[in-house]
Amino acid sequence: MITLPRAVVWACAIFVAVAFVFAGFLKLQGPSAIQWSERFVHWGYPANAHYVVGVLEILGGLGVLIPKWRRAAAATLVALMIGALGTHAVNAEFPRLIPPLILGGLAFLLYSSRP
Repeated sequence: MITLPRAVVWACAIFVAVAFVFAGFLKLQGPSAIQWSERFVHWGYPANAHYVVGVLEILGGLGVLIPKWRRAAAATLVALMIGALGTHAVNAEFPRLIPPLILGGLAFLLYSSRP
């Protein structure tokens, strides 16, 4: 476990929450949802898989803001980012590896921090 100042944990949690809730909503509605559907099909996933990922991103993003749920939510987000890393690596989309690395790293930091 990592001991971090409370302000650092909260700043990281707020940043992660905003990033994942925003990304989750993009996968669920509007024209970007159609683009996400096409991307998931291109990657070999079912067309509606982006809805599952979007909901998990929103729930995980909101969950890191609740101290009791922070570790479980952060673990979920880390798992999602590992999946994103694998997907982008297999499809040779190397510039797209950077956001999941950063967001997954921050989620892991939240998971590893002491309550």
